[in-house]
Amino acid sequence: MTVGIDTYVTVAEADEFIKQYYPEFDDLAVVWGVLTEREKTSYLYTSLQQIEALVLQGKPLDRNQPLQFPRIKCFKPATKENPTIPNEVKEAQIENALELLNADLGARSDEQMILLSALGVVKNTKYNKREMGEVGLGATLTGAESRTTLESAHAVKLLKAWY
Repeated sequence: MTVGIDTYVTVAEADEFIKQYYPEFDDLAVVWGVLTEREKTSYLYTSLQQIEALVLQGKPLDRNQPLQFPRIKCFKPATKENPTIPNEVKEAQIENALELLNADLGARSDEQMILLSALGVVKNTKYNKREMGEVGLGATLTGAESRTTLESAHAVKLLKAWY
């Protein structure tokens, strides 16, 4: 992955961000920590694709740049002398990647509960799932947030200034 070409952050930057801002034993931080570099890259890339699909204010600094940021005529505009990508954008890519991971964990948890129910191991899937706890940390989005193309409500808030 190359910053400015096919990502806003590197895997190393994402690792450092998660280490700095998430508790050591946070479920998502732990799972992120055991992913391979390839898996982390995949989540960051999918997150980037969702960000790139947004319709944002302003316009790209250079009309031939491959990504939406850096931008001009908007909140925190970039210049030719300082073509930086805002920290909010980098954080949004990471937060959204974590929420994509969380959604995958939740989906796998649902599949496992259905299988256990089919095998007769658990009788009441909803009750037992609640008792056993979710594998993912899934917070469901409601209202306007659910209509965005981003998985993470926090990422939406980080990018709100460019809507």
